[in-house]
Amino acid sequence: MSDFIAISKANEAEESKISNISFFPAIDINDVRKTQRLDGTVTTERLKTAIASAIIAVNDDLYNWRLTKQAAGITSINNLNDEQINGESKYLILYKHAVYSWANALLNEQYINFDATAKAKIDIDTNIESAGNLYRNARYAIRDILGKSRSTMELI
Repeated sequence: MSDFIAISKANEAEESKISNISFFPAIDINDVRKTQRLDGTVTTERLKTAIASAIIAVNDDLYNWRLTKQAAGITSINNLNDEQINGESKYLILYKHAVYSWANALLNEQYINFDATAKAKIDIDTNIESAGNLYRNARYAIRDILGKSRSTMELI
């Protein structure tokens, strides 16, 4: 018996943007798929749902920060141009990283339940660890935007 598994190629989404509140950018589904290496096993509908949930979570974490910036007259994260990398504000890069990582973590958790093969059951711990790493990456990006330390303390 072969261990070969055919992975379906992802199709480009026709409606490729998930809208956002005016301060933050719309999120491009195809960009998330490419940067997070999500193949065709993740349907566009599932990806849209994960991205929308990620946008909500990240926007909630940045709510007070956004209000402070808006009170200072800044109407969009794109207007925070003090440090640019490859033509984009560092805040925009960090925001997208937080949303992309959060969405991928959600998908990682969901797909654990869908494959019941023996190999999948063995890999569950790896997938859970991967989701944890993705959530950590999202939290780091959020904390970097907020200008806070990345330290995480856990009571034992």
